[in-house]
Amino acid sequence: MSKQYLDVIYEYFAAGTEMLSNISPTEVAKLVRAIESVRLAGAVVYVAGNGGSASTASHFATDIGVGSLRRANPVKVVSLCDNAAVMTALANDIDFDAVFEQQIKLLGKADDLLIVISASGNSQNLIKAVEQAQELNMKVFSLTGFDGGALKKLTPGSNVHVPSRIGAYGLVEDAHLAICHVITECVRS
Repeated sequence: MSKQYLDVIYEYFAAGTEMLSNISPTEVAKLVRAIESVRLAGAVVYVAGNGGSASTASHFATDIGVGSLRRANPVKVVSLCDNAAVMTALANDIDFDAVFEQQIKLLGKADDLLIVISASGNSQNLIKAVEQAQELNMKVFSLTGFDGGALKKLTPGSNVHVPSRIGAYGLVEDAHLAICHVITECVRS
C-alpha cells in the first residue's frame, strides 16, 4: 500500500471524526422531536436534496418510513427526489429551481415538515422549496455544511449544521448520512 494513500485515508477519517464531534446533539434532537410531532399528528415529512444529498434524502426517507412500520402510527414520509417523471417535467416545463417548490405547493399542508439537505446551503431549488413551505406554514428543517449558506439563515433554530471547510462535500455528505442514521435509531426506539 502506498504511503500516499494511507495519508489520504488517515486524514479523511481524522477530519470526519472531528466533524462529527462538532455537530450539536441538541439540534439533532430538535429534528427528532419535529419528526415525532409530525408522526403523531398523522402529517407528512418531505425530504429533498441535490446530487449526493438527493441520495441521502431518499435513503433517509426509506429509513424513517420503513424503520417506523412496527409502530402503530409510522412516519409518513416522501422523498421529493424520487419521482424522475415529476422532476424532469417540472425542470423542463417550469425551471429546475422549481422542482421541489412546485411539489411542496401541490402536496404540502400546514402540519407537514420539510427537511432539506445541502452541503453548501445555497441550492436555489431547496431555498425556493423552503420559502414555499414557510408560506404554507409548514415546519422546516435544514441540514447544512460549510458556512450554512442561505438555508441556515432561512431556518434559524431549525438547522443541523456540520461546520466544515467550504468544498468538503464528501465529509459533509458522510456527516449528513450519519445524522440521518442516528435520527432513524431514535425514531425506531
